[in-house]
Amino acid sequence: MLVLYLSIIDDEKHKRKFEEIYLSYRKQMLIMARSVVHQDADAEDVVHEVFLNIATRYMETVSGIKEEKVLRNYLLTATKRTALNWLRKYKHIIYVEPEAELDYIVPEIPDDKFVEHICERIEYEQVMQAIARLEEKYKWVMYYHFVMEIPIPKVAEMLQQSVATTKKQLVRGKKKLLTLLEMRGEESNVNDERGI
Repeated sequence: MLVLYLSIIDDEKHKRKFEEIYLSYRKQMLIMARSVVHQDADAEDVVHEVFLNIATRYMETVSGIKEEKVLRNYLLTATKRTALNWLRKYKHIIYVEPEAELDYIVPEIPDDKFVEHICERIEYEQVMQAIARLEEKYKWVMYYHFVMEIPIPKVAEMLQQSVATTKKQLVRGKKKLLTLLEMRGEESNVNDERGI
């Protein structure tokens, strides 16, 4: 697929830049797309559309972005928007469970230790799948802040909401993520006991 995109771009400098972007960010873009559309094949289609748009229309813009974090934010935001448009275009329906009240206490874990804490006990891919299953308002703050390590004020700006709202969503998102991961861990233990 990379050869196809490169064949569209005339400028040699732009070709090198595109190849660098493709190799560096494609996997992250697929994770982002999958968290929205929930299917691997659909996520591939979304990322293909993003790269095609960059190759045909936005290469000049992308080449002008010098800071790595800014470039990554640009690509992931473009992927998210494309995925949401893709869902609307193909009229896919996503069922989101109603928010359950949290009637238990989860020990407070500081942000800088949170990912380390859960990754000690659970595989990274399981964590990513659990984040993808969170409600929209928690999914993106968790992904941007903990996976991409974007500071809270910048996350708030990207999501066009206040810093206070973002902080509240992170606190609740952490509790919900831990609950999802604990439930998954219990399921695995039951399956192990049954020999599944």
